[in-house]
Amino acid sequence: MIKKIINKINFKLFKFDPFFQKNKSLIKIGTTYGGYDIVNKNLKEPIVLSCGLGEDASFDIDMINKFDAKVFILDPTPRSKIYFNQIKDNFGNTKREDYNESGHLHPNCYDLQKANPDNLIFIDKAIWSESNIELKLYYPAEVSHVSLSINKKPNYLQNNPFIAKTINYEKIIDQYELKKIDILKLDVEGAEIETLKSVLKNNILPGQILVEFDLRRKPSFKTNLLLKRIHKNICKKYKLVNINNKGDFTYLLK
Repeated sequence: MIKKIINKINFKLFKFDPFFQKNKSLIKIGTTYGGYDIVNKNLKEPIVLSCGLGEDASFDIDMINKFDAKVFILDPTPRSKIYFNQIKDNFGNTKREDYNESGHLHPNCYDLQKANPDNLIFIDKAIWSESNIELKLYYPAEVSHVSLSINKKPNYLQNNPFIAKTINYEKIIDQYELKKIDILKLDVEGAEIETLKSVLKNNILPGQILVEFDLRRKPSFKTNLLLKRIHKNICKKYKLVNINNKGDFTYLLK
């Protein structure tokens, strides 16, 4: 009971909810569960780094179908690798089922006629501030949940973490000889702040940053301070143009 009261007080006092001026060109791509809001302006064959797949690739597939995007999906977790291979096995197929909000979309839900190995590339690594290090990711206690986390959460298993190899933003650009990044999507369960610190130092900045701040779910004085610091650094080069109902931020390069 006391813990619940403290949590309510923290949400009231320390929830990170910065001001934003909504961009008129915003559109939602993908399902509510797995989708994001992007600025639909001057997007032509965009390059997308989509970090965090889970079992809902609606954002990635819809970016290909709507904008002829080239999408790099980064996710080292075991179930996501299996899931991507299932999608890959269905390249060229038409949509046979409607989207749903379960977070576990069957490959039949996607229109994969345009998807191919050249525009949907899977990178079996975790994005981080440094490349070639080993990162501990913790499994959720609930077996139906797919996302692993860098943080030791109460509802996550503390023993036998998954060890992921890392790659940073700069290495991706160099390795794939990319001249631009139009969209960087970060749904990486706690790794976003360290990743963004390194991204902001790069000469090739993403045109848009779509990010879920994991710390925002547990407001406290400490998490509020950390989020304010990274937000301030991002806003030196970007404008915050949206926070959607599930808490995803959309930043647009100035």
